[in-house]
Amino acid sequence: MPVDPEKRRDYLAWVAARSTGSKIYSAESALADGPIRIPFISPLLTWATTGGVPFGHICRWYGPEGSGKSLQNWGMAYCAQNYPRIMSELYELEIKFWEARNKKLKAIALKRKLKSIVSRFPDGLSILLFDTEQRAQPDFAMKLGIDMRPDRCVIIEENIIEEIIEEMAAALDAYHIIIIDSASNAQSYMEANLEPGEYDRGSAAQAWKRLRKVRKRMDREENTIVIVDQVRTQLGQQGYKGQSPVTPPNIRFLRHNASIAVAFSGAKHLYLNDKLQLVDDKKKASNDFMALGSDGHEVAGIEMRCKIDKNSTGKPFRNAVGRFAFDVADAKTGEIVQDIGFDQGFELLTVAEYFHIIESSGGGMYYVLDENFKRTNQKFKGEWRAIEGLMQDEELSHKVMTRLRMAT
Repeated sequence: MPVDPEKRRDYLAWVAARSTGSKIYSAESALADGPIRIPFISPLLTWATTGGVPFGHICRWYGPEGSGKSLQNWGMAYCAQNYPRIMSELYELEIKFWEARNKKLKAIALKRKLKSIVSRFPDGLSILLFDTEQRAQPDFAMKLGIDMRPDRCVIIEENIIEEIIEEMAAALDAYHIIIIDSASNAQSYMEANLEPGEYDRGSAAQAWKRLRKVRKRMDREENTIVIVDQVRTQLGQQGYKGQSPVTPPNIRFLRHNASIAVAFSGAKHLYLNDKLQLVDDKKKASNDFMALGSDGHEVAGIEMRCKIDKNSTGKPFRNAVGRFAFDVADAKTGEIVQDIGFDQGFELLTVAEYFHIIESSGGGMYYVLDENFKRTNQKFKGEWRAIEGLMQDEELSHKVMTRLRMAT
């Protein structure tokens, strides 16, 4: 029987009229240009994930404890709550890029897309966090700029898998982003009812299969789910720079249904030097910031490294590196000498070197390059001065961000 093009409209109307929950997407839908994404506060992680966390998908982060997974979630939450402004800043980079090259049609198309995105989420996005480890602190989140009002961000302490899934399914109509931190700490009803010394195998993986109910109810243009997992290391095997490779819990449903999987490596400790700049060499740490109760230096930040193990919505196997600074006070005066937050300057310098916008040389010198990749008279002595100069030079930092955005 030959295919009749005239029957396509009738078929689509028949599918739409059925009550099975089937959804139809076409060139007229918001997904025509791919999923809308939520960027991270980390420029490099946004680039590595090909634009950020996609709407309508399940994402999974895994890595050792203290590797920065939850920190990156808070950074993503900040961008989600400030979605109109963050997306406007990112799209403006592309728009100005094409306008400068007289590609007016591309610039106009991007302006229309930006207008559509901003109009859909004029008040930003809402976040629901299932805290299975009872570690999330609202005051810490507020220091990072997160709005913790009930209609903007809510933390629920629950560690029974079946209860989490039921509450997730009900939350899809109320919240845009749902985060489970962490799935490894959650247990099934069967595990929770075991006597001390008893052992159960497989009930947790079986319980997580109930996420099919949540996946079916997800709106591909409104909802995103992020699942965080703690990992165990494989002894006797070597991973990144001698570290043991990470292995997430082998829960088949989570592994196969995650559209993006990001593996975090163990975080590197950072210290403040005499010039109040973060360094990864403990020997260069200032003796003005010694840890109380020991003869060691106080850790003033961490360096996070991650790899995109899987990406069904973009390019896989990209790598990202970022730094997070803790608040540090002067022991003598009590004055805050370093505020808490993500070190975007470090990432911008990393990007600038990669794209040959800035070139480093011997003696710790950094040179700004011109359009022909020749050194200019603009130079910096030391990494921290290069970061400081980059952040203060609006035109230079805009150039670096534009280059990164166009490569995403």
